[in-house]
Formats: sequence, C-alpha cells, structure tokens
Amino acid sequence: MLRYFFIAFILGAVAVIALAGLRFDHGGAPSLRPPIEIFRDMDHQPKYQPQAPSGFFADGNSARKPIEGTVPLGYALKGGYLQAGAKNGEFEPAGFANQPDYYNTGKFGDSYGDGFPVELTVKLEKLIPRGQERYDIHCAVCHGKAGLANGIVGQYGVAAIANLQDDRIRAMPDGQLFSTITNGKNTMGAYGPQIAIEDRWAIVAYLRALQKSQGVKLADLPEAQQQELQAKP
Repeated sequence: MLRYFFIAFILGAVAVIALAGLRFDHGGAPSLRPPIEIFRDMDHQPKYQPQAPSGFFADGNSARKPIEGTVPLGYALKGGYLQAGAKNGEFEPAGFANQPDYYNTGKFGDSYGDGFPVELTVKLEKLIPRGQERYDIHCAVCHGKAGLANGIVGQYGVAAIANLQDDRIRAMPDGQLFSTITNGKNTMGAYGPQIAIEDRWAIVAYLRALQKSQGVKLADLPEAQQQELQAKP
C-alpha cells in the first residue's frame, strides 16, 4: 500500500513541475510566459516601489508627505525630551538620536571617551541640577541618595548594586558611565529607552559632583571654607 502512495506522490510531483515550471510553446521551445505559481509566497506584494507612480492618489505620486506634526523614528526635536514632564528646552540638539558619535554613545570608535560633549560643556551649571532631579528619580532607588548602594531596593533582596563612591567607579571615564546608563550592566537594566540622551549626560554630571562632595579633602576647599570649617567646634 505504501508503495502505491509513493508512486502516486512522485507522479503528482512530476505533473506539477511539468505544468507549472516547464511549459512549452506549440513549437516545442520553452515558453517565455511566467510559470504557474502554486504558492505565491512573498514574490508579489501589494506595495509601491520607490518613485513608482500611483493611480490612486490625485497627484499621481505613490510617495506621500509625512503627516503634519510628526517626526521620523529616532529623530529628536530641539529642546524636546522623549519622556513626559521633561521639556525644559535646554540641551537636546536637533537630529537623529542613533548616531555613532560621542554624544550618543559615550565612545570614540571602540574606546570610551572622557569629558562632556561639546554640545553640553557650556551648560554644565544647568546640567547638574537637572541631573540631580533625574538621579533622584531613576537612580537613587538602588544606589541611594549619596551613591553608597543603600537605596530602598537593596532592602528587598536585590544584590550586586554598585557603590558609586567606589574608586573603581570614580576612575571610569565619563563616556563609560553614560554607556552603562544607556545599555545597563549585570543586574542593572538599560535606561536608554527611558531616559533622554541629554538627561543621561546630566546624570553623569551630577554623579561627578556627588562623588566630589563625598570624597573632598579639607585642603581641596577654598581657603575661606577651610577657615570656616576649622572655626566650628
């Protein structure tokens, strides 16, 4: 019985190939007509090719103008942040947010950079208060207000929270801190989709100020502040 099944299957396959793919004209030459398609798959799709005309639209063009008020995916408006309640219009340069430059990645090629992007260096005074606000919202819950890894989350069993005052973190280039916020590391998730680029740099700026505030030496302070502190009982 199985033998008859295979014979029928082979004969059927030969018939399909002969009819669908090897058609001949009356003269015996292979047909120039397209073969019969049993399964169309995705060879023919109901779409317009680039620059193709259209009889559906009145202007004859298949390409349509973007809807007014919309922007391309990945494009950031000048002064616009990607999350609600963050539109202070200070830092974000207009352009696509997925460029392979230092501002967007924290890297120069394959190496982490140090220092702040040119777009932000002139605004550090405004950047630090903004970073404190964003740090308290997104980071303090794990790392703690002073970065000592004593946030509320650690009290509920979350392990391996980094101490941001550790010498290892202090020695990291600014670009590496930015990249860690963007992409996450170990048990820390990526905050790139949640925190706008300029806010990530603002957090880095505030973290540097926070590190200095917790590790400053008396000799590093201005002389007036040294005298003031020494005069206190």
